[in-house]
Amino acid sequence: MSNVLLVDGDNLLTIGFFALKNHFHKGEHIGGIYHFINTIRFFIEKHHLDKVVVFWDGENGSQTRRSFYHQYKQNRRERIRTEEELNSYSRERNRIKQYLEDLYVRQGEYENCESDDSIAYYVQNSPNENKIIYSGDGDLTQLVCENTRLYNPSHSKMYHHNDMFVYKDEEILIQNIKLVKMICGDSSDNIAGIKSLGISKLVTAVPELKERELTLDYIKEKYNLLFENDKNNKSIKNLLTG
Repeated sequence: MSNVLLVDGDNLLTIGFFALKNHFHKGEHIGGIYHFINTIRFFIEKHHLDKVVVFWDGENGSQTRRSFYHQYKQNRRERIRTEEELNSYSRERNRIKQYLEDLYVRQGEYENCESDDSIAYYVQNSPNENKIIYSGDGDLTQLVCENTRLYNPSHSKMYHHNDMFVYKDEEILIQNIKLVKMICGDSSDNIAGIKSLGISKLVTAVPELKERELTLDYIKEKYNLLFENDKNNKSIKNLLTG
């Protein structure tokens, strides 16, 4: 099977843009460009890649989710605050796209789609490739499987199927991260979870989240048993009633 790198383009650019603030060429900031191209070069050499695909957030990328959950990401503050930063970021983004074309790197950018939407679609429709996802987006942990790994630059770590993943200070089997997010919500995306039920309470009640892949039905069954012994517990009631 071929080895493929799937890159969350805006995530990688943002890391370099803010981390390498002092990289300039002829008076123009190039930190984002320098970090982006060198990261891809490093991965090609280290993992003997056959193909690289970079996905970008499309125009109105968050709009689809906001159409049925209007609070989505409404709590986020823009990291780019000045017109100068905005122009510099846009210039570097466009130059990277041009360089990738010259380097025969495939790219995808689709209206009303975020890059993680595109990555998820690619992973689910390419079963005969060994894939590495490059992204700091914790939502992409749910794509990790036998032939798909996730490199998280925030952790400087490659995650495999059956690895433990530290989420909100709790170690959880990576296959269970999506289940935890479904129940406890995701504050980074401004998505509410079950009231009074935080991650630490959930892991204490269901320690199997650290041991094997679970289902929502299993969690409900476990909480039904807990409810028999503690009928006044608010978090238990809230989970059972949704």
